[in-house]
Parts: sequence; structure tokens; C-alpha cells
Amino acid sequence: MLTNTHPAAVLRSDDITNDHRPGAAVGVGQALLIGIDASIETIDLTPCDSGTFGATIRQAIGCRLYTVTDATERIDMWTDDESFPDFDDAELIAATLNPLATLLLAEYRSIHQPYFGAALFTGRSGEHTAGLDTAQLADLRARAELIAGRPEWIEAFRQRVNAAAGRQR
Repeated sequence: MLTNTHPAAVLRSDDITNDHRPGAAVGVGQALLIGIDASIETIDLTPCDSGTFGATIRQAIGCRLYTVTDATERIDMWTDDESFPDFDDAELIAATLNPLATLLLAEYRSIHQPYFGAALFTGRSGEHTAGLDTAQLADLRARAELIAGRPEWIEAFRQRVNAAAGRQR
């Protein structure tokens, strides 16, 4: 089974805010949502009443538990922590693999595993989640659109994952 051995991928708690100082303004930012169908959508990253983004992230990617992977020092990718399939189930792999998000992450850093389920790219300020700034959002979207415009890249990635899963059986 493939596992993420990179130390930068950690599970964070629901206490994710853009500023923990009492009375700090918590604004709306933007994030980039990459679906398993290669859809690319800019969404509002709105914190809940307590100022945390956890509920917003869970709703955007459709999960109960999430994990975060550092794309850069200022960009994170959030995915469903429960979506990693059993590699004996080829149908589930095919149904949940997110090649676009995985290949987009690879634009910024080396990857150690494929990613599954919807992925949400957000900004980061220090240890706190934040909306993407205009330049980050434009760069992420341009790279995602370039990859999505190359279906042969996505198909080649799918075939490599399926071949790796076949070796795991």
C-alpha cells in the first residue's frame, strides 16, 4: 500500500484560523477546489462563527476528517483523510483518484503518493490557514487549467496508479 511518508503532511485540528488574536478581524478569502472529475472552482473560504475554517474545509471537500499537505510555505492542499482507498479495490481507486490535484501539487513539490477525493488549496500565514492572495490563486488556476488541458497527462497518471495498485495485490 502506498503511504505518505513526507513529514509535511500532517493532520490538523479544527482550530484553524487566520488570526488567533482576540478581536482580530476574520475576513473571507478564496480557495481553489479541484474535483475528482478535474473540475476547477474558486470558492469563498469563509470561517465559521468561531473564526475557524475547519467546517468550511470539511464542507468543501465533503469529509469528516481532513489532512493537509504543504504545497509551499504559503499554500496548503487539504484532502479527505478517510478517502485513501484499499489498493485491492480497483473500482474505488478509479472512482476517487484525483490526478489533477496530485499533478498540481507536483508543480510545487515532490509527491510521494497519489491523492484521492476532492482537494482544496488554501493560503497559509505562518501556522494559520488563510485565503489565497490574488497571485497565488491566479498561479494555481493557470497551472491547473494547463494540466486539465492535457488529458493525456491525466490518463498517463491514472495508468501509473492503476499499475502500482495492481502490483500491491
